[in-house]
Parts: sequence; C-alpha cells; structure tokens
Amino acid sequence: MDFRINDEQRQMRETAREFFEDREVLERARERIDGEAVVDDLWADLSEMDYPALTIPLEYNGLGDDVLYLSLLLEEAGRVALPAPLPETLAFGAFVLDELGTDDQKEEFLPAIADGEQRLSFALYESGQESLPRDIQLAAAPTDEGYRLDGTKTLVPFGKQVDTIVVAARTGSGTGMDGISLFLVDAERVDSEPQDTLDRTRPTTKLHFDDFTVDESALLGTEGEAGSVLQEAMDRYTVATCAMTVGAASRAVEMSSEYGSQREQFDKPIGQFQAVKHRIADMWMATQAARSLTYYAAWALENDEEDAARAVSEAKLFCSEQLTQVFADDIHNHGGMGFTSEHDGHIYFKQAKAWETFLGTPTEHLDRIADSHDL
Repeated sequence: MDFRINDEQRQMRETAREFFEDREVLERARERIDGEAVVDDLWADLSEMDYPALTIPLEYNGLGDDVLYLSLLLEEAGRVALPAPLPETLAFGAFVLDELGTDDQKEEFLPAIADGEQRLSFALYESGQESLPRDIQLAAAPTDEGYRLDGTKTLVPFGKQVDTIVVAARTGSGTGMDGISLFLVDAERVDSEPQDTLDRTRPTTKLHFDDFTVDESALLGTEGEAGSVLQEAMDRYTVATCAMTVGAASRAVEMSSEYGSQREQFDKPIGQFQAVKHRIADMWMATQAARSLTYYAAWALENDEEDAARAVSEAKLFCSEQLTQVFADDIHNHGGMGFTSEHDGHIYFKQAKAWETFLGTPTEHLDRIADSHDL
C-alpha cells in the first residue's frame, strides 16, 4: 500500500491551485450564489486545462488518470468552492459510462466529455426515500422502442446546467439492489424545476418523468443489473465530495491562522491566546486526518481493496462530523466579521452541511462501518 503523492501529482496540484486562483473561481462561486449563470464560461476554462479529460481512458482522448489524481484536483477545487459539475461528470457519469456503456455509447460520450462538450449529472433521490440505492422506485417499463419512465427525481446536482443525466430507475418490482437500471437522458427533454437548497454554489433540480420515453440505446448495461456499479459510482462521488471538503477545510485553517496573527486584543495577536491557538491546532489536526482518510479511500477504490466500501464510509463520516466543526470554528475565530455573509467561511460551511447527508447520512455510514465488522 502506497498512496503517497509523487512529483507529477504534486506539480499538477500546484498548477491547479494557480489556475483556480488566477481565474478568481471563488468570486465566481459568489456570482453563482447571486443567481448568475457562470457554468458555461467556467467549463470552458476547465476544458482549456483538460480537466474534464482527467479520468477518461486514453483510447477516448482522455488522460487516463485515477481516482486519487482526481481527488487531488478536486481538493484544490474545494478551496475555491468550484461551482461546476466536475465531480458529477467524472466521478459518477464518466465512470458508469466506462463500466456499463456499449462501444457506441462510449464512442459518443467519453471523447465528448474529454473535449469539454458534455457535462453529466445523476438523478437518484426521490421524495420519501429512506436509503440509496435500495429504495429507488422510479419505474422504467419496456416499450416497443425502448422504455417509459414515470416518477419524480429530486436533488439532482446541476440538473439545468448539464447536457446528460444518468437516471436510476427500477425495471422490476420490489425494493433492494436487484432490478435497478441506469438510463442516459437528454437533460433538455425533461420537465424540471429549480430547488432552493442550503448550498447555492451547487444548484439542484427536481425532474418530472411523466410518461417519458427513451430509446433502447439509452439503457446502460444489462436491464436490472446496474446495482453494484451504481453503488461504486456513489462511492467514487462520495470520495470526490470528501476531497472538495478537505480542500475547503485547508483554506479555513489558513484563514483562521492569518486572522489570528493579525487581529490584536490586549496588545497581542489573538492567535497567541490559548483558546484560539488550540482551536486552530484542532482544526489542522482534523483536516490532516480527513485528508489521509480520503486519500486512502481513493486508493482503495482504485485498487479494488476489500475494505474499499468501509474506507469510503470512514472518510465520509469523518468529513461530515469533524470538518463541519472546522468550518464552524473558523467562523467563530473571526468573531463578528465571521458571522457576516461576506465571509468566505459561510460558503464552505453551507456546502459541508449540504453534503453532510447527501449519499448517506452519518448514521447510514456508521451502520456500513459496523456491518463491515459483522456487527
């Protein structure tokens, strides 16, 4: 086991940090919060750097890098709260296409993703759903030409800003992992409505499928047998969000340290007071631990390790509980200024809270860790 960062990966990370800062991506995240349409311009910038090609296989004009490489890039993206569907496109969409797609589907989509011409997202959640993916109920019934989809999906990330959405549906009766199928759906064809959620840098959409038909070519893989690939795609996306949260936490620690060394009370910097100094040290320790857990989860997924699923849940659980506290402490360290909406810490805190329960609540991930120990 060796998931240390090599020189090439370190250089890529430094280049990404310079790129995101030069393009003032955090300011564009604020524009996204104010309702501006920033995704198209930002995606063009990302494509200039070949970032959408990062994990696309070499034979489809991609760069062929792995999940750990993507995690390093997304860690830098997290520092600036990237308001674009890069993790949705690569960690989820491109992965299921590569795993389940036919030769024709791969030829159509993967080079287009690498060239920046296709953005993808996914539709998993449904109202009243208690667990993913076991409780997926949106129905896909076979027709003469393909399938008819009926039902509603909610909390679709960037549902109005992508070209294609991977929709999870049930092609059989009952619940559980059996009978789940994935479909490639043209986002423009679907009746949609925006949703107002806590994290406004990453907008979500509700999609209505009422007697909605797709061709047979929209099906990914074998009908009713997508459950295991869907679970791995969810794990890869979960690691991607952990990486972005780690990046944001790193920036929060930096902001607290910078402020603690500049802001004075009683004729000395507040960072010299034990209450502040030790709080920042705790923030740093939590961020380092989260980074290690995230890197290991990425490495375990890429190498099909037996404990990969547990590693993903450990990283997700730690990020959900400990890094959310880091963002709260950062706001606290900045005093009254920290409680204003202009403070960057609010963007990070809201994003972390939004991800805290997305693709599994802390309780669900605790259960998964316990199950891995046969408890």
